[in-house]
Amino acid sequence: MSKGNLSPEVTIWTDAQHAPLCGALMNLMASALKPIGIGGPPAAEVSGLAKDLNCQPHDDLRKLLVDHPAAYLLLASLDTVTPDDLAAVTDQGTAVLTLEPIAGDLQGLSAEQKLGSGNGASGRILQAPAFSQSPGFLSAADPNELLGDRRAIRFTSDGQPGHGSLFARLFDAWVTVLSFTLIPESIGASLVNESTDTPEDLRLLEGSLLAHARIAGNSAALLEITDRANGTRRELRVQGDDASLSITDAAYTLTGPENKVLDEAEATGPAGFVDMLAAQWRRLLDRPMPPATPMQANQRAEAMACCLACLLSIRTGQPESPGKLLQMNR
Repeated sequence: MSKGNLSPEVTIWTDAQHAPLCGALMNLMASALKPIGIGGPPAAEVSGLAKDLNCQPHDDLRKLLVDHPAAYLLLASLDTVTPDDLAAVTDQGTAVLTLEPIAGDLQGLSAEQKLGSGNGASGRILQAPAFSQSPGFLSAADPNELLGDRRAIRFTSDGQPGHGSLFARLFDAWVTVLSFTLIPESIGASLVNESTDTPEDLRLLEGSLLAHARIAGNSAALLEITDRANGTRRELRVQGDDASLSITDAAYTLTGPENKVLDEAEATGPAGFVDMLAAQWRRLLDRPMPPATPMQANQRAEAMACCLACLLSIRTGQPESPGKLLQMNR
């Protein structure tokens, strides 16, 4: 691993689809990171990326990690990645930035959360780009006291194919929403795509997903998620009794009665998916994250239960309870 004032080293595991994205990201991060190893299932695109970054291509993740230990591992693909691989990389203190949720269900999430418990970024598994780490979200002062009771929450996440799967966007959306409210009592969801098949796994979701959540205390949430948009856009809106909040990836506005602006801020960019990834990574380099808390772990479990409730609702055509799913898996 790099030492002293040298740029932190990074290894990359990708597939053919995400190799161009990884190349664009490394171009943006050229002054901050040093790629030392590239790997993935054999493909011309992976070999081309390795050549562009002056690295030898690998098709064995474990060997890549042994031969090229680095401060960071960028997981642009989960193809052939095993739990043992992740345990090995986090045990050696490497921080993992993954574009996709490592776990696809509650049991897998429980196993994942036993990994990467180190301080700061070292040995951590972090999904990127997380909305909670965007410049817009981070510029927002804590609005909780000013909002009053939250009555309506809306989260929109638009993405292009290859720029975060529908599942990745859905999980990030629920993590965000649950930072402002309780776990819903029930969720009704619909999936719109070109297929007539109903998926059985969160990772098979694609198209556009709409979810309506009923929340205790006369509150509700609406999520609109797609991986078929023409561009990338994320926005959170929270309507409280006393104020309303709007956050995008680059801006924040808190308004009170008669639409009076109580607080606002605007950051520069990010303009696209790769910019969002770079923004989170630069922040991680500048300001190491504190250790994960039990509350954050519980919130992620609730977010996964909400994702599973969406999937079940799509299959049954009825509202489903994420709380019941949590109880069944304890």
